[in-house]
Amino acid sequence: MERKKIRKTYVIGHKNPDTDSIVSAIAYARLKTLMGEENCYPARAGKLNPQTEYILKKFGIKPPAFIRDLIPKVENYMAENVYTVNETTPLWEALQILDNKNIKMLPIVDDNGKYHSSLNYTAFAQNMIKKIDPKKNIIIPTSINHLIRTLKAQTIYTRDEEEVFKSKMFVVSMQLDTFKAYMNTTPSEKAVVIVGDREDIQKEAIKRGVRVLIVTGGNILSQELKNEAKANGVSVLISPYGTAKTSWLVIYSTPVKYMGDTSIKPALRGDYIKKIKKDLSASISRSLPVVDDEMRVVGVISQSDILDESNISLIMVDHNELSQAVDGIENHRILEVIDHHRLGNLHTSYPITFINKPVGSTATIIAGLYKENRVPFEKEIASILLAGILSDTILLNSATTTELDKDMADYLANIADLEIDEFGNEIMQSASSIVKKPIEELLAMDKKEYKHGNIKFSVSQIEVVSPELLLNKKDGILEQLENINNRNDYHFSALMVTDIVKLNSLLFIRGDKTFINAINYPKAANNVFIMEGVLSRKKQLIPYFTELLDKNE
Repeated sequence: MERKKIRKTYVIGHKNPDTDSIVSAIAYARLKTLMGEENCYPARAGKLNPQTEYILKKFGIKPPAFIRDLIPKVENYMAENVYTVNETTPLWEALQILDNKNIKMLPIVDDNGKYHSSLNYTAFAQNMIKKIDPKKNIIIPTSINHLIRTLKAQTIYTRDEEEVFKSKMFVVSMQLDTFKAYMNTTPSEKAVVIVGDREDIQKEAIKRGVRVLIVTGGNILSQELKNEAKANGVSVLISPYGTAKTSWLVIYSTPVKYMGDTSIKPALRGDYIKKIKKDLSASISRSLPVVDDEMRVVGVISQSDILDESNISLIMVDHNELSQAVDGIENHRILEVIDHHRLGNLHTSYPITFINKPVGSTATIIAGLYKENRVPFEKEIASILLAGILSDTILLNSATTTELDKDMADYLANIADLEIDEFGNEIMQSASSIVKKPIEELLAMDKKEYKHGNIKFSVSQIEVVSPELLLNKKDGILEQLENINNRNDYHFSALMVTDIVKLNSLLFIRGDKTFINAINYPKAANNVFIMEGVLSRKKQLIPYFTELLDKNE
């Protein structure tokens, strides 16, 4: 197969994704596919929350692939669909692939595709020197079938064609008596005799029962010698080449596995590039085979490969700040950003498509792109996009909600055959199980990191039906927020618990005491504030926090 990199594009949202982030990734990847783009897939940078799980299950949609990080790995740079050879392939055929395809290293595999060794010119030369050392007898592992394939020989009579044996080669250009003396030193069943049209040598070889008699130059045997060969079990091949070339090709008939370099340690496709750099430099061909967990060859990576761009391109949805993106995203080409949040610190060295609109959800923007490109909505896509809008705008009640969100929700609800109020309450109720989750997991849901000047802080947000249940976990929540501060050197960390029934929020916060004392909302308890009418983290809470930070400078 042709050696090439298979490029993929992932549509991915922020860490600790919410429903809007996930459904936007799924819907936009689907739009790209419907518009003819190949290898475009939705992805996620964190665990699904209960609400998102419920929505995807309801409409029978497979969750996006989880990408833990995008720190450069072997699989991001390796060439796939690479040439390999089976370990039983004659060396001559393998060398032709190595030469004709202009590759430096050829992985050798067994019948199950599992890695055995690698063929490169240096390893071949070193092994060949051992085989043709004039101080030693030439012992070549081969079989009748390998000889036939390599010589393109005409068969006269053969037996045990597949059996590999350690052959001793005799190229006969000597007198008969000298040949007899040589043959007396070698078991006949291992002898491969190469001779032209000398009938006396042919007869003696057949009489002794050699393993193979190769007659060169296209010469044939007499009928009498054919019969004797069959009677003595001597395989007879007619080579179309002269004696000199035939003798060389016999050496090249050995199965390629005997000439492979077993010292090369293959890389795993999931290995980080920094881990394999030493092995790559030590490899004679400056390349390594790449295997999966079962040692099957899946690609090849070379030093020149890691200087190229990776095989991954990215489309960021529902975020545009590197602090909220999957780790290692800066190592790959970003093609597009589609978002509805404030502008962050993202920069690229090339132009990209950047769509940022002041609406209540990214799902609204994605739905608009379907309409702009005149691509009909599939019913399940319309359904999850509606869920994304209703979730992110808290049933169209958030301060971020625009007329465009409302109009798009009506449009999608009509296509999906769903009632907005009924469906909205259903998906919001599905989030109620959040309060039963461990505190650490609860705080990781939809957690975002922000930077204001030199100050870093984080805010997590969850929507619940009964936020008062979390007041019973107050001490544990505040303790965990303090741990988050210490681990990340944050100025403060907060959890915004939004009541989707009463349309207000509780704010749990730990960190800088001066900052916390400046918060002028009523307290439900120490470090817990009641924020009446505050539903939007993006449009209400974060602007409030940045205003307080500016005042306290």
